[in-house]
Amino acid sequence: MVKVVEHKGFNLVTVDSGFEIKAKKIIYCVGYESKNLLKESFVNLKSTYAVVSEIDNDKFKNIGSTLVWNTDDPYLYMRTTDDGRLLIGGGDEDFYDAEKRDAILHKKEKEILKTLNTIKPDYHFYTDFVWAGTFGETKDGLPYIGAHEKFKNSYFVLGFGGNGITFSVIGMEMASMFMKNKKHPLSRYFKFGR
Repeated sequence: MVKVVEHKGFNLVTVDSGFEIKAKKIIYCVGYESKNLLKESFVNLKSTYAVVSEIDNDKFKNIGSTLVWNTDDPYLYMRTTDDGRLLIGGGDEDFYDAEKRDAILHKKEKEILKTLNTIKPDYHFYTDFVWAGTFGETKDGLPYIGAHEKFKNSYFVLGFGGNGITFSVIGMEMASMFMKNKKHPLSRYFKFGR
């Protein structure tokens, strides 16, 4: 989508291939890219890091589907994967520049594994993959779902934070109601300008 022209009762959307789509409503589910659309400050973007071990089904039998999440700053979480790995993540940073984020992957891997070593000093972790990603945090931990005064004939479903997947499900339920011109009881909590 490269351009949206608002008309009375519909929007005309131009996509990068040059085609146009006439839509009564647009639902923006664009995650942290919404920061490029909306000028006000409504979300802080952060970089987060994760490390996953090699497969070892025997080593993780005793912890099963346990999730460990501490409340340090930065926090650390650990869980097993379906294919017998240990996944450890956290070490969040207050920036979202992809080059800067990726440049410190190795450093973050070392920090995460050092923390693991303080928790479980006898455990030998063999890294298989390391990655980083961007996520958003709102001031109150809630998503932004609903209409925005500067976008006619449109709704946003922006489920930021650690509960983004849960908020996305709620958001789709809400968007479905909006499309039927119905109100949702959570709208006042998730609206812009709250």
